[in-house]
Order: sequence, then structure tokens, then C-alpha cells
Amino acid sequence: MLEEHVVPPKPDNSLLKEFNQLFSTNEQLQNAATSQKGGNIITEKEVQTLCDACAGCKKVGKHIVYLENFYFLYIRSLLSKLSIHVWAPDLEEEPGFLYNESCRTVAIMTFRQLACSGAYQYMQAKLKYLNNISLLHCTYDHYFHYLMSEKYKKEIKEAGKNLDKDQKRVSQQRRHRVRSI
Repeated sequence: MLEEHVVPPKPDNSLLKEFNQLFSTNEQLQNAATSQKGGNIITEKEVQTLCDACAGCKKVGKHIVYLENFYFLYIRSLLSKLSIHVWAPDLEEEPGFLYNESCRTVAIMTFRQLACSGAYQYMQAKLKYLNNISLLHCTYDHYFHYLMSEKYKKEIKEAGKNLDKDQKRVSQQRRHRVRSI
């Protein structure tokens, strides 16, 4: 999710089946995510998320962000602990669906870790909220299971509709700026 205008794809059914064979409760999921002893369920090479990402400067929105290689390694390591080949919540299912819980766990754990290390300084994130897990859950659920879910539904009906809409919005904003000069 480093790219603008990207809607998470539907997870592959075989990967969901593999995940469901490994985890049946949220407790098992949390134990695997936080365990220092347990190894990775899948190798980090099997994780497809961020496989092309590399350290360095990246434009995110209006900002230039410096991303260290450690951030990518940390995220991929956590994904491999939970047997998530591709990070993509299932937007056709409820937020409480165990696979969606795992995606939320990864997102919140990595966000907290990276925010503490200064990765999101450009966002001026308020670090005092990092320990308010219920707020982070609500924020995540709203963003992915409401906003992104709406975009996902539009994309299913008509491929490319979201990108067209976003490009029109950007063009209108540019025209408005030119008119105001």
C-alpha cells in the first residue's frame, strides 16, 4: 500500500485455505505475531508484499519519505510469521474474519513500530495515540473496511473507475489553482 490509488486485491483462495488450516482462533494469531521463539511459518522469499521495495527516498503523496531497508525487513518478517504471502485484507468479508484480523494485526504492529522509529515524521503523527489500540483498530477498520471497501466494490463493477475519478479530481484541483492566480 505504498502506492496511491491502489485498492487491495481479493486474496487468493488457496492462500486463505492455507491460512485457515494454520490458525483457528485470534489467540493463536496473536501468539504467532508476538512470539519471540516461534520461527516464520513461510520463508520471507514466499512473501510477495514489498518484494520490489527498496530502501531510499520515495514520494508518498506530497512528501518525500526516506525508507530504511529495516522497515521492509520487519514488515516481511511479520508477514512470514503469520503465513501471509500477500498483504491484502478480504474486503468482501467482515473485519472480524480471522484473515482480516491478521492483516489488521500486521498493519497496526508495523505502524506502531515504524512510527516509534521516526518513519512517519513527515506525517506529523501524534505518538501519544500509539498505545490507544482501540483507536488504531477503529481507524484501520474505517479506512479499509469502509473507504477501501467502497473503492473495491466500484473497481469490481468497473475496472479503472477509481483511477479515472482520482485523475479527474487532480485535474480539477490544478485548474482551480491556475484560475486563482
